[in-house]
Amino acid sequence: MRFKSISSWLPLLVQFPSGGTSLPSQYDARVENGVRHHGSAHAGPSNNTYETMFPGVTWDEDRWILTTKTLDQGHYQSRGSVANGYIGISVSSVGPFFELDLPVAGDVINGWPLYSRRQSFATIAGFYDLQATTNGSNFPWINQYGGESVISGVPHWSGLILDLGGEDYLDSTVDNRTLSDFSSSYDFKSGVLSWSYTWTPKGNKGSYAIKYRLFANKLHVNHAVVDLQITPSQNTQGSVVNVLDGYSAVRTDFIESGEEDGAIFSAVRPWGISDVSAYFYANVTGSKHVDLSSRRLVTDREFVSSNESSIAQAVNVNFVANETVRITKFVGAASTDAFADPQETAKRAVSQALQDGYARSLRSHVEEWASILPEDSVDRYINPATGRLPDDDNIINSAIIAVTNTYYLLQNTVGKNAIRLASEAPLNQHSFAVGGLVSDSYAGMIFWDADVWMQPGLVASHPEAAQVVTNYRTKMFPQARENIKTTYTGSKNQTYIDPDAAIYPWTSGRFGNCTGTGACWDYQYHLNGDIGLSLIYQWVASGDTETFREKHFPIYDAVATLYGSIVERNGSSWTLTNMTDPVSLPRILLMSLLTE
Repeated sequence: MRFKSISSWLPLLVQFPSGGTSLPSQYDARVENGVRHHGSAHAGPSNNTYETMFPGVTWDEDRWILTTKTLDQGHYQSRGSVANGYIGISVSSVGPFFELDLPVAGDVINGWPLYSRRQSFATIAGFYDLQATTNGSNFPWINQYGGESVISGVPHWSGLILDLGGEDYLDSTVDNRTLSDFSSSYDFKSGVLSWSYTWTPKGNKGSYAIKYRLFANKLHVNHAVVDLQITPSQNTQGSVVNVLDGYSAVRTDFIESGEEDGAIFSAVRPWGISDVSAYFYANVTGSKHVDLSSRRLVTDREFVSSNESSIAQAVNVNFVANETVRITKFVGAASTDAFADPQETAKRAVSQALQDGYARSLRSHVEEWASILPEDSVDRYINPATGRLPDDDNIINSAIIAVTNTYYLLQNTVGKNAIRLASEAPLNQHSFAVGGLVSDSYAGMIFWDADVWMQPGLVASHPEAAQVVTNYRTKMFPQARENIKTTYTGSKNQTYIDPDAAIYPWTSGRFGNCTGTGACWDYQYHLNGDIGLSLIYQWVASGDTETFREKHFPIYDAVATLYGSIVERNGSSWTLTNMTDPVSLPRILLMSLLTE
């Protein structure tokens, strides 16, 4: 198959809106509401809130806010997560803390292929390692020809811990019997995860009204913010500790950590990749009663893990009864995969975020989300006659899923505004891992899920964002061409493969080579056709014929050439031997028939 003309394909070019067309007045009102809600003002009551099928969980259809009054600690299902397409993090159900899972029926082990301990996770886009094997595999002997590439973690950067001394500190392990009026909300219009409750530690230390807010800036993708407000019931002394927790920096080697210009920083590199590093800087500002001059490193508290990449810094706080204290943490992050000098980039990012302050950082973040995820870009289930959702659990669930599914995909993409502000850095080209940027489930690798289950729905409403999938396959195309030379690893070792063909591995990380988890041959060949379809979907939705012609059609053509090489004529059918159908079962089919 050779590319000569696409005129016969032109009827496919159906134009879809690139993210909706909300009116300026709607956009402005949404931004102001978000800024007001997560600023100093309190939002008024909503008249469009619904109970869900989950106890204690409500949905605000007007504001797109999902709220739970139920605290469930130590379980991954209850953790929140934030990402902006470049950095991502999952946090405990009680606040922006690192958390280890509690055993369920004695089990705390995550699944294939890592089989590692379940815990909260943080990473940065493209931060894949190189390791010889994984605990689970499909064709382990293939690893002798090149190892696996698994997502590496980074220091868990969002920790901001109230420490009253002794055993009285507020982190993911806090005794839930000391908490009251618990509420946690995810604002999907603003991209802000928040918590609110009262903490009353044992003893005679009073009670503390706590409010946390967390977001990874959607416009300035090297920035993140954690905001903490504390209102004590009595006068007392304490400290707030800024933590970079190395416990989540799994599969990395430590580079350095320290203090610089009031900030703390930590740096790691992924296993086996000597020329890649990630730097995280964190600094805080404080209101009245926060003594920033008292900054000091903390090493001897239970909430500071012993990992080399962990670092924590405390500031003293003089609590006055009924006076609210505010501490805001600003984070700067960068890695070599997108920025030539990640340390300088991260350092500049935290300085800029500190200079912008909470209000400006919040506004830029909310504005970008309003631009990327307008209300008319998702399905709505409101009854026009009543202005409300019907009293039906299935419809309420559908209304929630319509928003949250789209949001969670988009929080793993980087928009054109952010790319421009990052000086056209190579962002939005890492596809969708199974758990996005907030999980190392399935080793954080790229599967057919991205091309088949995630991209088609997103590309219809958000074709620019959906480029994250096709950009990744385009980036890996040269290696897919090289993979043709590896037929010696499987049953096609006597089959002539056209040198113009290409084949993608079942799993893929930094390199896109054939591996034990990601076989190229004798496995799920359908992946290559799935990739071809995703390229067509991107073309049809975007109307970008030039990109399809120059970048995507060569991949499509190479995949077609692959199939032409590996199928054999069998009467009125074509036979493909030794393969696996698109189902997650460990079985090999001796033959699959492709009927004419």
